[in-house]
Amino acid sequence: MIEQRFLTVAEELCRRTGRRPREAFMRRAASTAYYAVFHALCRLCADELIGGSRAKTVAWGRVYRAVEHQGAKKTLLSNEATAIGPAVASFGRAFASLQEARHDADYNPVFFRYFFDETQALVERARQAIQDLYGMSSDNRQALATLVLFKARGSGAKP
Repeated sequence: MIEQRFLTVAEELCRRTGRRPREAFMRRAASTAYYAVFHALCRLCADELIGGSRAKTVAWGRVYRAVEHQGAKKTLLSNEATAIGPAVASFGRAFASLQEARHDADYNPVFFRYFFDETQALVERARQAIQDLYGMSSDNRQALATLVLFKARGSGAKP
C-alpha cells in the first residue's frame, strides 16, 4: 500500500540525517508523513465505496482522487466526525497536526523547527493514525468515507 511506502520513506529520511539533522531531510520526512495519512484516507474512501478488489478501476481511482486536503481536515475535526467514534477523533487530530507540519515543511522559508526527535515523532504519529484508521469497524469506516466525500443536504438522516 502506498501509505506504508510513504512511511518507510519518511523513516529512511530521518535515519539518513545521522546526529546532525539536515533541514531538507527533516522537511521531506514531515511532508511525507502527512502524505502517508492522506493517502490512507483516500484508500479507505475508495475501498469503502467501490471495493478494494476494484482498485485498478476508473471508478475506484475517481473516488480516491475526490478527497480534498482542506475539506478532509475540516470534516475530520467536525463534531459529526468525532461522533463516529474515538478512533475517528484521534485520526482527525493527527491528520490536522500532520497537515500543519507539512505546510510548515513545504512552504515556510524560515528555518524548519523540527529536528530529528520531533520529526521522528511526526512519522510515528502518522503510523499510529493509519493503524487507528484501519482498526475501525466496517460501519465506522463507511460512515467516515461518506462524511469525507459527500456534503449533507438536510435530509435529517443521522450517520
